Formats: sequence, C-alpha cells, structure tokens
Amino acid sequence: MTLKEDELKAALEKFDFLIVELPDKKPFIPEFIHFISSFLRTRTTTVHLPIEDVMAVLKQKKPFIFSEIKSEYKHNILFTIVTDINIEYYTAYKRLNELKRLLGVTKRY
Repeated sequence: MTLKEDELKAALEKFDFLIVELPDKKPFIPEFIHFISSFLRTRTTTVHLPIEDVMAVLKQKKPFIFSEIKSEYKHNILFTIVTDINIEYYTAYKRLNELKRLLGVTKRY
C-alpha cells in the first residue's frame, strides 16, 4: 500500500534534511521554527498530520533546539502546544518511519 500525500511527503523529506544535516545549535532555530509553522499548515486527505511524532523526534534528535523553542516561544500558544506533546520517542519513530515508507520517503535518520 502506498499513500498519495505529496504535500506531506515533501514536508517529511524537509524534516529529514533538517534532522540529518543541521547541527543542534542556536543559529539553526529559525529554520526549525519555520518548518514547524509550515508543517502545521500541511494539508492531508487520507492520514492524520503526524505533528506528535515529528515533535518527539525533534526533541530526541535536537534537544538543544527543542528546549530553546520551548523556552523562547513559551508565549506563543502554537509552540506551547506542540512542545508540550509528550510521546515516547521509540513509538513516534516507528510510526513516522512507517508513514514515510508508505509515502515513499527513502531517507531515514
């Protein structure tokens, strides 16, 4: 089975790039902020937008960036909500990779 969710596929490919290529350092926070904001606007038709899984992976793989977003944007309700999501990393990782497989996203972290 494969899914036809081009917008979601592109967003998850971008997320993979950010996780793999960018260091966990302050200068790269704006790129993650932009990604989260645009990811939340991603439209899907057949699947639930996996924001919980994306945030769990971000928290595990980029702990400095995640904590900075959580503290610096605590007055922004959008970022407060997404950084308060608490899902076990392993569960999120498995679900996200299964979704990526169904979408045909080949790069994995």
